[in-house]
Amino acid sequence: MTLKQLEVFLAVADTRSFSKGGEAVSLAQSTASQHIRALEDELNVRLFDRSASQVALTEVGRLFYDHAVRICRQCVEATEAIRRFQGLEQATLRVGASTIPAAFLIPDMLGRFSAAWPGVRLELQQGDTREVLRLLQDELVELAVVGGQIDDDSISMQEVMTERIVLVVKPEQYPETSIGLDQLTQLPLVIRESGSGTRTAVDIALQKNGIDPRQLRVVAQLGSSEAVRRAVLSGAGAAFVSTLAVGHELLNGTLKELVVQGLEINRSFYLAWRKGKSLSPAALEFMECVKQR
Repeated sequence: MTLKQLEVFLAVADTRSFSKGGEAVSLAQSTASQHIRALEDELNVRLFDRSASQVALTEVGRLFYDHAVRICRQCVEATEAIRRFQGLEQATLRVGASTIPAAFLIPDMLGRFSAAWPGVRLELQQGDTREVLRLLQDELVELAVVGGQIDDDSISMQEVMTERIVLVVKPEQYPETSIGLDQLTQLPLVIRESGSGTRTAVDIALQKNGIDPRQLRVVAQLGSSEAVRRAVLSGAGAAFVSTLAVGHELLNGTLKELVVQGLEINRSFYLAWRKGKSLSPAALEFMECVKQR
């Protein structure tokens, strides 16, 4: 059974004529008759009563007619939906983002993206870098914006921006402006959970400078940059955080950067997508907006 057979069937039923029905779908009468005959053979029923004067639906033909109408209508609606999708008139884009991109990078560019593409609805799923990349691997999101890379041949990644990760403290607790690497292990620290891009970047930088992260004096391990920021503001200790997450506090003086001599931590953010997968127009436009930030 083909869509063309259903279209011919409906045209013949509506016009009660093989010649007029064929003409309605741009087919010769003989070709229209062949389509109907093939359909009847497949269903093993007679759909039309044929006479010299007219063509009329049989009882089973009337039953089949209602189903054929619904099928053809749904095919038309599906085609229209795809055309709207291709034109970005109506589409849903599912994106995964780790903590910093979800809280700062994507909201900052969302207004520009939505103004340019008002028909695209963004659905954002947030987690740490490892969780978000797992969503991408499982094809639960089409794109990901994360603060770390993954060794997976099925994932393509492109760097889109870099940021600094700094050690922040409450000014009244730490009047000094810098400390040595050897003093770092004496500070009470609030850290991110294993799997976060911030935690990974900090651990790698410390190891390059001869410090085992397990030697740090950790007072709390928290699951988001916002939780870490609030903990530092409460006086719980110092913390390595993205400058994006504490930019306001650094400007108004409620937090300050405590420079660790000889330690500089820069981290990149990446766009990630499934290698070899054709991206939707909405995803391609979103990628361009992120790159132009």
